[in-house]
Amino acid sequence: MIKQDFYIANIIARHLSGEITHEESVQLESWRKEDSAHEALFQKICSKENLKKHVEKGVSFDVATGWLEVQKRIRKSNNRERMMKILRYVAAVLIPVFFVGITLKYTDHDHSSDKSVLIAQPILPGAAKAILTLDNGETINLNKETADALRKIEGTHIQVDSTTLNYQLAQSTSARPKPVYNKVEIPRGGEYALVLSDGTKVHLNSMSSLRFPVAFTTGKREVELQGEAYFEVSKTGQPFIVNVNGMQVEVLGTTFNISAYPNEEYQTTLVNGSVRVSAEKGESLILKPSQQATIVSGGNSIQVRTVDTSFYTSWVKGKINFKDQRLEDIMKILSRWYDMNVVYENEGLKNIRFGCNLNRYEEITPFVKLLEKTEEVHVKIEGNTITFHKLTQK
Repeated sequence: MIKQDFYIANIIARHLSGEITHEESVQLESWRKEDSAHEALFQKICSKENLKKHVEKGVSFDVATGWLEVQKRIRKSNNRERMMKILRYVAAVLIPVFFVGITLKYTDHDHSSDKSVLIAQPILPGAAKAILTLDNGETINLNKETADALRKIEGTHIQVDSTTLNYQLAQSTSARPKPVYNKVEIPRGGEYALVLSDGTKVHLNSMSSLRFPVAFTTGKREVELQGEAYFEVSKTGQPFIVNVNGMQVEVLGTTFNISAYPNEEYQTTLVNGSVRVSAEKGESLILKPSQQATIVSGGNSIQVRTVDTSFYTSWVKGKINFKDQRLEDIMKILSRWYDMNVVYENEGLKNIRFGCNLNRYEEITPFVKLLEKTEEVHVKIEGNTITFHKLTQK
C-alpha cells in the first residue's frame, strides 16, 4: 500500500511536469476513478493555488527533511484514512523536486541551443464551473461548493453536482402567467453540462451561455445560445430550436455542435439526425449527418461542406483535435479553455498550419512540445502568456 502511494505521487508529479507516459496516464486515470477521495485529492494537488505554493518553495525545499516527515507519518499510520494523508505528504516532497528539475531543465541551458523556454509554473486546463442566473436576477456560482446539493428555487427542484445542472425534476410552468427563464454562463477557462426539463443534454464550452425556460410548455422548445455548445436533443415530437444572433437551428431529435462566438464564423456541425439551419434574413437549408453549415457573422449566406465531425466535437470527450488548422485559429480555441493570452512576434506565424491530438485536461506543456518539434516556431511561456517567435535558422 505504501509503495503504491509513493508510485501514485510520482505519477502525479510527472503529470504536472508534462513528462508522464501514456501507460502512466492510464494508471493515473484508473486510480482517480477508483475512489471519489482519490479524485478529490488529485484535484487539490493540481489546483492553481497549490501549484503556485510548490513553485514558490521548490528551489529552497529541503528534501531530506521532507522525507523524514513522510517516514514519521508512515510509522504512525494504521488505516486507510491515514494512508491518504501520507499520500499528501509524499506529493509535498515529490512535486517541489519535480518543479525544480523542470525549472533547471528549461532555464539553465544556453538558449541558443535550447529551443524551449518554459518556466516552472504550468498553464493549467480549464475545469467545470459556471454561473446560474435565475429569472429574478439572483446569481449562483456552480462549483465544488454546490456539489450534491438539491436546491428549491422559485418552486422548482434543480439537481446540482460538480459538473452538471439537471432540470428534469422541474415542475411544469403551464399554470404560470409566463415562462420562467434561467441562464447558465461559462467563464473563460470553464465548461459545464446542463440537462433541460425535456431530457435534452447540453455541453457548454468556455465563454458560452445558454438562456432557457425552466420547464418547456406545449409547443416548440426554444433556447438562446452564445458561444459553443454540443446538443443531444431528446425526441419529444416538439421542435427544438436554438437561436443564435443571426442564425437559427431547428431539430426534432438529433446530436449536433454549434460554435457561434462573437466576431468568428458561425458553425453548425451535424453528428446524426437532421437539422434546419436558417440565416437571419437569408437562406435556409437542411443538413445531413457529417455536414457543417457556416455563416459569416452578420451575413445571410450559408456555406455547406462535409467534415469529420470528431474534430469539432472532440472537446466534449476531453480531447483536443485539430487537423491542418492555422495556428491563430487553434490558439483562439485553446486560449478560451486555458484562460491564457497569446502573442505573435509577426503576422506570418499565425498562418502556420498544424495538427494535433491531445488530452484536453492536461496542462499546456505537451502541446508546446509538439509545436517545437515542427521546427517552425519557437514558444516562450511567461506567466499566463504564450509568445510565438520565428525560429532562427542556423
